[in-house]
Amino acid sequence: MDDETVKYLWALREINKALITGLESAIFVMDKWDELKPERRQSMIESLQQLILQSNKAYETEPPKH
Repeated sequence: MDDETVKYLWALREINKALITGLESAIFVMDKWDELKPERRQSMIESLQQLILQSNKAYETEPPKH
């Protein structure tokens, strides 16, 4: 494999690891959701929504319509 392919595959691996960490975190929070105060839940939701909005702007993508 050439260097560019190796770099690309390494980057994909790192992205996959980050996505898995995010999913693990989501599962952890979902398991504890009832133990969180409503204010904390709302704060987490708003923070994630803001992060998604910023990311969409950075990559010039439109958020999915639900």
